[in-house]
Amino acid sequence: MASAAASSSAVPPAGSAAEPAPTPQQLLFARAVILTFELWPAMRLAVSEEWGGPDSLDKRDYLISYLCDEHGDAGAANQPDIDDLAETLESYIADEFECRLDDGSPDWVAGRIVGLHKAIFTDNPDEANKGQEAVAQLETAFQELKGKKTNASAGQDQSEVHDHHGHGDSDDDDEMDEDDQQRVQAAQRMVQSHGGVMEADRLGAEAGNEQRARRERQEPIIDEDGFETVTRKRK
Repeated sequence: MASAAASSSAVPPAGSAAEPAPTPQQLLFARAVILTFELWPAMRLAVSEEWGGPDSLDKRDYLISYLCDEHGDAGAANQPDIDDLAETLESYIADEFECRLDDGSPDWVAGRIVGLHKAIFTDNPDEANKGQEAVAQLETAFQELKGKKTNASAGQDQSEVHDHHGHGDSDDDDEMDEDDQQRVQAAQRMVQSHGGVMEADRLGAEAGNEQRARRERQEPIIDEDGFETVTRKRK
């Protein structure tokens, strides 16, 4: 049951009306969201360290339930927007766990969820197979993660990857300035901490690019005087 603190956040309370049995696609999407959260280092740490108090686990589960209720079906109206979802995740962590994330992980998690949603709720058999494979990869990564301590092991894994790439790519590092090296190292740590680059990430990148391109086409063009420019469509 969701905690009182969780229901007070910007995320609205879930409905209590009786619903029909979930479809296989809905169950697969719910599992995908759960696994994505299990592989999210910031969320694991927030729960294990009880940043949101003794009901931290309930707060995490409440957010998972909300996402499944809000986006757990086919159709454009149920497809999450990658930027809006990232903002929702970041705001929820800040409100309920009193933690402001600066690691970019909400964008990473949002991308996985958006990509998985598109691949799971599809009538295209090839895309559906990609969705099933992506969830299977998340499951494997989660099983490998089990038994590890959230904070200590995550930090150790990240440092090991950093050291590995540091020794193996020394020539490339010499050609990059300090800012570029920091960005590359941060990206390497982000990839490793979330279980590595998976099919879900590729799906998320594709879906996110499609959404942003579509939004750019729909946004009005405003001239220097503040008037909207109307473009005539070619026949």
